Amino acid sequence: MINKYEIKVFNSLSEKLKEDWQALEKNSYNHIFQTFKWQKLWLEKQQEHNYDIINNTIFIYENKKLIMILPFNIKNYFSFKILTWSGFPFADYNIPLIIKNTKLSKENFDIIWKMILKNVKNCDCIILNNQPENILNQKNPFYYFLNNKINNIYHGIKFNRQFELNKNEIDNIRYQTNRLKKLGKLEFKIAKDIDEKKNILEFIVQHKSKQYINTKARDLFKQNFNKDFFESSNLILKENSYITYMQLDNEIISAHSGYIYENKCYYLFPVYNIKYKKFSVGKILLKKIIDDLKLKSLEYFDLTIGYENYKKNFSNNKFNSALVMKALSFRGNFYIYLLKLKEILKKFLK
Repeated sequence: MINKYEIKVFNSLSEKLKEDWQALEKNSYNHIFQTFKWQKLWLEKQQEHNYDIINNTIFIYENKKLIMILPFNIKNYFSFKILTWSGFPFADYNIPLIIKNTKLSKENFDIIWKMILKNVKNCDCIILNNQPENILNQKNPFYYFLNNKINNIYHGIKFNRQFELNKNEIDNIRYQTNRLKKLGKLEFKIAKDIDEKKNILEFIVQHKSKQYINTKARDLFKQNFNKDFFESSNLILKENSYITYMQLDNEIISAHSGYIYENKCYYLFPVYNIKYKKFSVGKILLKKIIDDLKLKSLEYFDLTIGYENYKKNFSNNKFNSALVMKALSFRGNFYIYLLKLKEILKKFLK
């Protein structure tokens, strides 16, 4: 049987690549994290900070026609070479760009996957995380056709489906809002100009770091690259950036930064000043955001990945996320063993 598929691997995002990539963007279902502009910024920032990472973008053709783009990186982590989706840990969705209405069979996907493995050079293992069941309106072949482990859940609100917060949540938000109003002037704001945005982003970084430390989680913003990319993506991708906050008199008490893209809003970095925790200021802001998005007539509010209880209470839609781990060498087997051991210890310590 003649193989109708062909793959090409690119180590840089050239102008020619940009044309083909953005053409497929327009004719595929995707998230903002798979757009050329987001991926290009991600790689530029990696290079500015001298990260040991190789762009490994794969284009897949069927009968000479581009049907799929895989934004991959090969990163060097303590001398382990790992193939991952490009964008971790900021890309809450890791998916291929696939031309609309493409229905890959398991047999055809297996052919493509074998070609990918054959072209992955000098790698110890493959780690593919944050892989949703569906790519919006079509099934994700990386979820259904690989040996996946379901490891998380996405939540969100479909605004065309009936959605109402439960009475207890509504009553609590109303009660806490009234308590705050007794302390001063309470306002919901959307950051507009660059100085306002910078101020809110600084608040998010500062208080998110405190939150990470208090919960004994890894402080994402301890690394200069992560802080730089977070701030730059919100300022450079300004047509997609969505930064909101609650202010009590002249004090910021809670804030959120995310993206709006293709009739969807992504809820990515919510945070609040811990001294106002008893007032549920995070939930007050979340309710304000929902009301604002309804006015904007968006189709979907994506609460993204996570098991947090408030996401369950504030959503009417959920689906699974999966993880793939595949060793390509003895060293890769050892690295995956370390990852699994870390997960076991984490559960044991809880």
